[in-house]
Amino acid sequence: MDSTVTNSLNVSNLESPKSSSSSLFNDSSYRWKRTPEKSLSFDADVENLEVSEPFVIKFHNISNGERGQQHKIDVACQLDDFIEMPIADAGKCLDCMTDDRIQLDNVEIEIKICAPTSKIAIENVIRRYIERRERCRTNVPVKRIALFIYDFTYAKELAPILGRLAPNCIILNLGIPKMKTYPLQPSMESRYVADFISQFVGTRNTCETLRVLRIFNFVSLDSHLQKALSKCSHLHHLTISNIDDVGLFELPTIEAVFLDSCDFSITMFDEMFAEKHPRLFPNANTFGFLRCPVELSIRAVKEWSMDRKADERTELFFYQPERDFRKFLFETSKSFEVVNDDRELEGEIQIKGHNGGPLITVFNKDRVYKATTILDDI
Repeated sequence: MDSTVTNSLNVSNLESPKSSSSSLFNDSSYRWKRTPEKSLSFDADVENLEVSEPFVIKFHNISNGERGQQHKIDVACQLDDFIEMPIADAGKCLDCMTDDRIQLDNVEIEIKICAPTSKIAIENVIRRYIERRERCRTNVPVKRIALFIYDFTYAKELAPILGRLAPNCIILNLGIPKMKTYPLQPSMESRYVADFISQFVGTRNTCETLRVLRIFNFVSLDSHLQKALSKCSHLHHLTISNIDDVGLFELPTIEAVFLDSCDFSITMFDEMFAEKHPRLFPNANTFGFLRCPVELSIRAVKEWSMDRKADERTELFFYQPERDFRKFLFETSKSFEVVNDDRELEGEIQIKGHNGGPLITVFNKDRVYKATTILDDI
């Protein structure tokens, strides 16, 4: 989203196609800034689900004032298209918004503050937003919620209120690709993430409705995370990005799992995941290694070239990174037989293990994964 602001609106003259003015602002001395336009801050959706444009809520620290006379606003926030708002004025802004804006079914929340002292103020704004939604005549459930919490040390405490916002959530994005969090030890952040997910899905009905989960924070594929995710009986797609460890873990409900390394180098845990992914997800038939070095993809697909006596999967789908597709094909041909391919070798090929492995359809960058089978029962 373009952070350059062209307008500074006096709240007493607030006119926007997305908001209606209110007498609540007549006595306010604040001048709110409005974004000239909005764009998605999170990764583009790959699933076949229609959602509205996002309702954006952000919390951050800013400095304001003339040069040489700057003063610090401890916490500022953005609500929808209004930015750099003092957090004390957030309730007034919510009250002036129209129901159609408040009831958007796609919500993005970014908490870019590393200060536990701000937690109560942030909770109050989120609670006011939820209460404002609940006062609307129609109750439109949030289908997709994307969360970025910079400091995960107190994320668990925010989980119940955030879970209250999305009792019928279908898609949850946790973190933003390539955006770093507070520098915690990976094992500690992994534990906080698992605790947060457990609390979030345990609020109301979320564990029964969640279908797609993407985690860009550190995770440990262990019994702790397995216990948290096993509550979600309809969770069918999982994307992970930063792996801290691979231990005792098995998730039978997953049908599709992606590793998105976000263009970072291979770690020993990525290699462990590539080696063990068939056993970690015993019923999955779609795998993807996105923005990963081609060596990792080759290692992963070769796991399927051997005869797997305890594995009855006969057909798989594999999404390979966009780079080095010809190198990928050359290396895998040593362990696989190319059954079918397009002439340009840029769309998709079908390969089969020499030792009786399953038939694997490999898609190149031009084919976009769509989880239609995951969401067609909604």
